[in-house]
Amino acid sequence: MKKIIFLLLLLPLFSNAQTDKKEDENKESDGVLTLVHADKTVAVPAAPKEGKKKQKDNTKYLGTVQFKIGNNQITCDSAIIFENDDLVEAYNVTIINPIYFTTRGDQLNYNKETKRGNVTKNVNITALNGNVVGSSENVEVDMSREAYRIGMGSINPPGGGKQ
Repeated sequence: MKKIIFLLLLLPLFSNAQTDKKEDENKESDGVLTLVHADKTVAVPAAPKEGKKKQKDNTKYLGTVQFKIGNNQITCDSAIIFENDDLVEAYNVTIINPIYFTTRGDQLNYNKETKRGNVTKNVNITALNGNVVGSSENVEVDMSREAYRIGMGSINPPGGGKQ
């Protein structure tokens, strides 16, 4: 009986050690958005900007679209890369984090320079085991790590937090 109580007392130490190990494995990412697949690619002329003569065309991807940032996989049904602003808009998005969870939402706005973005509208976060972690209307994602992180804040637990 004493052994069982002792092991129960040590259990939090073992679980924290495992969490720390996962964090150690979650190394910095370059945050580079890499296209893996798109059914269709279209060049879209950039809107003229005051003081700039020639700008790069924006790129629009349609159909089944897949990107990668670090070890994170992003799928969507359309995306546009604003080449002159280092911004990305993607629609009907799923972001798969290989260590922690999956985030789904209607839209992702990603800044390639800061390596941060926002997933907005109908956001659902699911653990790797399939359990729903929560939902939100707006979640910040940080892609500066190999496995992205979600900013703290507006995540509602399943069932609206009712016990």
